[in-house]
Amino acid sequence: MENQLSIAQALSEVMKAVGGIAKKDRNQSQGFNFRGIDSVVNAVSPQLQKFGVVVVPSVEDYEYATVEIGRNRTAMGHVRVRVRYTFIGPKGDAIAATVVGEAMDSGDKATAKAMSVAFRTALLQALCLPTDEPDPDASSYERSSS
Repeated sequence: MENQLSIAQALSEVMKAVGGIAKKDRNQSQGFNFRGIDSVVNAVSPQLQKFGVVVVPSVEDYEYATVEIGRNRTAMGHVRVRVRYTFIGPKGDAIAATVVGEAMDSGDKATAKAMSVAFRTALLQALCLPTDEPDPDASSYERSSS
């Protein structure tokens, strides 16, 4: 047990090993690239395993509603979840991150999608995983005068 990393050290090693994750997934409908849950988990999971980190989710709160979207007023399930992810290290110590995920679906997948969004967000933010995108702060805009 003496030579095991603390959770902070283990997460630091995971961060170094994963590096950045490019936005290679594509939303065809709206024409933008993103980092999907599978891309993130495929990059992060082997490193979490290598450094002995386990991630345990706990839903703290959720909201479920039905919304209508589009001209056809299609009914969609809308789910918002607040999830606490506890990162447990090889020594048994832990660090937690609480995130919110939100999703819509016309079938029975809104909750699963919201959980995926929350997990992806937790991993990206807790591990500070960069993209290969330009920094949005590289450009600025000035408002027109009234």
